[in-house]
Amino acid sequence: MLGHDRIDAETYHRDIVPGLLIGAHGKRAEAGLAGLDPLGLRIGTGAWTYRADDSRLRVVEGIDPDAGCVVRLSPDAWTDLVTLLRTAAALAIAGEVHTEHGTVLDLFRWEPALRALYQGIEIYLPQGPELYDRHGAPVNPAAELTLDRSDRELAEHFEATGVMRIRGVFSTAEIAVLNAEVDRLAAEARPDDDRSWWAETESGEAVLCRIVYASERSAPIGELARDPRLVRLAGLLHDDLAASMDRMEGVSVLLKPAGRLKGLANIPWHTDCGLGGHHIMCPSVAIGIQLTGSSAETGYLEAIPGSHGRTCPQPTQEEPANLPYVAVPTEPGDVTVHVADVLHASPPPAGVGGRRTMYVTFRPPSLFEQVGPGEAVNDLIRSRTASELEAGLGR
Repeated sequence: MLGHDRIDAETYHRDIVPGLLIGAHGKRAEAGLAGLDPLGLRIGTGAWTYRADDSRLRVVEGIDPDAGCVVRLSPDAWTDLVTLLRTAAALAIAGEVHTEHGTVLDLFRWEPALRALYQGIEIYLPQGPELYDRHGAPVNPAAELTLDRSDRELAEHFEATGVMRIRGVFSTAEIAVLNAEVDRLAAEARPDDDRSWWAETESGEAVLCRIVYASERSAPIGELARDPRLVRLAGLLHDDLAASMDRMEGVSVLLKPAGRLKGLANIPWHTDCGLGGHHIMCPSVAIGIQLTGSSAETGYLEAIPGSHGRTCPQPTQEEPANLPYVAVPTEPGDVTVHVADVLHASPPPAGVGGRRTMYVTFRPPSLFEQVGPGEAVNDLIRSRTASELEAGLGR
């Protein structure tokens, strides 16, 4: 798996951070400072406080008494955070964020500003629910699209939104074949097989919520990597992407059980690079083949169009009305297409549940150069129980 040489925190804060603060990185970080209490970081034997000072980001040595959150990270964990090899969520799930004051959620709230400072990644701050393309023309993120549209039309829409729904891509007969394969794989799945994700019911019963590396055990699913319809959609913006069948969990199948569950059956706002690896994983394109269709009753994809390529702070329950929010109901045979780092969610079903979506993800060459067969960022998730995941994420 990919890695980095350790960065010395004292040298970095003495020699690198001052230049970042007065340059473009610092300016971008300022956009994410509103409402943040000072953050104290203990890294090895050193300590620093990050704070807003008249809307400017300041970093001072030592821990200020008014730091609202103080966390301790090992030098290796902090190196991973600085380089985006692992995010704060990944470190928390792994038990490598040690909170001395405040909670891990405070660190999560600081992360957009830290990413902007360390990596120069812009913070997404929409001004309202409207969305516009690069020419300034309004875009409807919920537009009804089909493969009859030209590549140019689809590419312009996808560039602006980072997420779209394409109607009627797969026939009823094709969906029946794929569903039969999923039935077989689900019947064979076991909690310890390393080829599935499991959630827990309120009574503690294990429930299958995802099948991974599905193409290993299914020829029809394996053929999807070369399906010309999927290859066309994956290449609208980047023509060098390839399906990752033998790594990064290959082809995965999302299963949406009913009921209130622990774990990651219902995934809150996130990006697909939300555990790390953004610099080698993006711009991946995930294509979701709708095996059952989706609705509010069964659970569907939600997204913040236009947030891709930037860090989008998680919206509150009230905020989607002021964002270019879209829900994506589908019919069997439709596909959804989203860029890996667009902010999206898979919320709990409002009713009976039962959604099935098969994801084929196309990734850039950098991913194949640094992640080997059988490896995945999400290996961290599969190694944790639902209760451990909930605790690590501060729930």
